[in-house]
Amino acid sequence: MSEEDFRLVCSVIDRKKEFLNSVSRDIWNNPELAYEEFHAHDVLTDALKQYGFQVEKHYKLPTAFKAEYSSNAGCSPVIAIIVEYDALPDIGHACGHNLIAEAGLAASLAIKEAMDADPKLEGKLLVLGTPAEERRGGKIDLLDAGVFRGVDAAMMVHPSKYTATFPPVLSRLSVNTVP
Repeated sequence: MSEEDFRLVCSVIDRKKEFLNSVSRDIWNNPELAYEEFHAHDVLTDALKQYGFQVEKHYKLPTAFKAEYSSNAGCSPVIAIIVEYDALPDIGHACGHNLIAEAGLAASLAIKEAMDADPKLEGKLLVLGTPAEERRGGKIDLLDAGVFRGVDAAMMVHPSKYTATFPPVLSRLSVNTVP
């Protein structure tokens, strides 16, 4: 990604910050437990559809989703942005999954706009809604269902009281999977 693309990504997030924050607040104000995240599912899928993603609601799980955007001819690489949006009993979004959803939505909208602006940025962008992360984990269910097959890289953020990376992280390790 060029410096120009980077500036574009930042400007997209800045321009959409009120919208992104309203999505986060909506999810925060409507906490839903694992596998019951129907409101958050609809808020996020509606937002992605509004911005031009092809959205598949209730993808493999009732509250999971897949949103997809491809550049001109790009099928590769396939980059997945992971969003979480479930809450905890009694304390709601104390773990910050509303912020994970906001950050993932922000990254997705910004990357899509950069792909539209720069024909050299070819590929497929997936946004995967992964429910139930405070329990067994929707990512495990989706992995078992083959959703990550063909994905070249997947990424997400998680809020913390620190501004730092905490190695070891999977993105720094070589991983071989069996189909």
